[in-house]
Amino acid sequence: MAEQSDNDGYDSAISRRKLLAVAGASGAAALAGCSGDSSDGAESTDTTTTTTTSTGDSIQVHDAAYTASFTGNPNDLHFNSASRQNYSWPAGRCVFAPFMKYSFTEGEFLMGALEDIEINTDDQEAVLTFRDDLQWDDGDPVTTEDIDVKFQLAEKTETALMGYIDDWEVVDEQTIRLDLAGPTNPEVLKYSLATQRVDRKRDIHDRFLDADATEFLQWEWDGEETDVVSSAMWSFDSKGRQAFTFERNEDFYKAENVNFSEFVIESFGGNNAQHQALMSADNVDGAFSLFVPPEIVDQFPDHVEEIMTPSKWGYGMVFNHDNEHYGKRPVRQAIAHAINRSQLVENAGPRTKFTPQVPCGIMPEDQEPWLGDWMSDFEDYGPESSNTDRAAELMQEAGYARNGDGFWEDDSGNVVGGEYHSPAGWTDWTTMSQTVVSQLQDFGFDLSVSTKPVNNWFSTYSDSNFALGSFPWSPGQARSAFPYFPMRYQLQANDIAGGHNYREKAQSEQTIPARGGGEMTITPLEEVEKIPSQPDRESARPYVQRVAWHNNIELPMLGLESSFSQTFTTTDDWTVASEGDPDRGVNRAQHWQVHEGKLQHKN
Repeated sequence: MAEQSDNDGYDSAISRRKLLAVAGASGAAALAGCSGDSSDGAESTDTTTTTTTSTGDSIQVHDAAYTASFTGNPNDLHFNSASRQNYSWPAGRCVFAPFMKYSFTEGEFLMGALEDIEINTDDQEAVLTFRDDLQWDDGDPVTTEDIDVKFQLAEKTETALMGYIDDWEVVDEQTIRLDLAGPTNPEVLKYSLATQRVDRKRDIHDRFLDADATEFLQWEWDGEETDVVSSAMWSFDSKGRQAFTFERNEDFYKAENVNFSEFVIESFGGNNAQHQALMSADNVDGAFSLFVPPEIVDQFPDHVEEIMTPSKWGYGMVFNHDNEHYGKRPVRQAIAHAINRSQLVENAGPRTKFTPQVPCGIMPEDQEPWLGDWMSDFEDYGPESSNTDRAAELMQEAGYARNGDGFWEDDSGNVVGGEYHSPAGWTDWTTMSQTVVSQLQDFGFDLSVSTKPVNNWFSTYSDSNFALGSFPWSPGQARSAFPYFPMRYQLQANDIAGGHNYREKAQSEQTIPARGGGEMTITPLEEVEKIPSQPDRESARPYVQRVAWHNNIELPMLGLESSFSQTFTTTDDWTVASEGDPDRGVNRAQHWQVHEGKLQHKN
């Protein structure tokens, strides 16, 4: 795969009815950067020269282009992050300035378009102060009138960010005061704001304020009928079948950090085509997000540098909870026992992948700090083995028996099996899907891998036209370090419009075994929504532990592995942030490091 998308629009909490009203809005664009579907290859053109020019700021701008590889046809992609289908996150990051970003190096937020954020938990308000030098590339200043339109559209489309905000007030041209919707954990609010960008210019977007939400959700902002205006480093120049092209934005508030004239996002085929391009590294300068196994990394030239950061994302399994077999808790638990998670990682690439010790909706690195002494009581489902004996017991307890062919069947003779869906071109995911299916076949499930183009893969899930298959078990990015986000993601499955059919169940009271014996009742979605309203981590911990306990037993999704994000950039003509630099700890060097002047053309 090309790894997770870093979709900045994860704040979406659109209802399934509203999402399905949008043609094809399966959420496929949420992972457009991962798509490895075969497409016509594109021949790169090396546009780098050594000519320099002086700007009004007396910096030398090299007449040079940085070319980053990705998969997809730019003609099919657009710049409206609210229209999840075919939104291009790599292109959107080029032209829309982030509010702020999170550095894994320092474990802190770094300011972007925001100059300051003050959160007053006692008064339940937050004050956002934007830079006074923000400007659109058409010459207009960015003001809080633009941010006001952004928030109104976020409210109209029912995004999750607005779940934390009751109201807001424009204080002046740079300041907005938010009235929070009750007690709000400052971390949760910051993580949510860190996914936001300055991407809603008032005089372009205000026409949607009185329109139906679906009109905005369907709008594909392609730059043809309506110009794409930039608030970030690059101005949109053109797009075609082979590439997006961007020019240096002289009105960018940190234009002095950008010392080269052009940025190109060039279309390649799947992972293998990008691997080949980086092996030569003559006509491509980097890749935003790309899984590369160690034997391929070893073949890259010395001037191809790999940057790894936690992805907070990984390969998991999604069940259709309305399915006659997989809607049953014991069957899901049997699957978890039958799968050897360590074998998945070993087959797909242990250099960048690792297993969660406990499937519970919390990312592997964050489980012990949050669960504490609860962790030893959780069912780990055997991360390093296939516990087929326990799996068989669960199937028998659920009323299943093996038939003469060795397959599990119910008392009506219906065999447990079906197609196991996996995205085409994501080479590591294909390997893991084949491993999963092989292990479950050995256990007695009549399964086969069904590889689909990414758009079809998503629509299959959005339409609930599936039994089970591979799917990411968290939304990814730094926010997934806070358990609320992956836990809510598994219950809601917004990226597939709730097509796993667990939303309604998540809103009802459930009875499950209690820690220490007996039973407990929990309404999981109600419980998870209490997490962000807690003032600090210690106050949130009991709710996190209870939801994790429910997740571990009920398995709304099954987390099987997590990974490090791999970004590649060349260093023969380009600088890069050094090890330990906070800017190196922000995902995607080609965006944030350019923003901060760490990725520049060498003199």
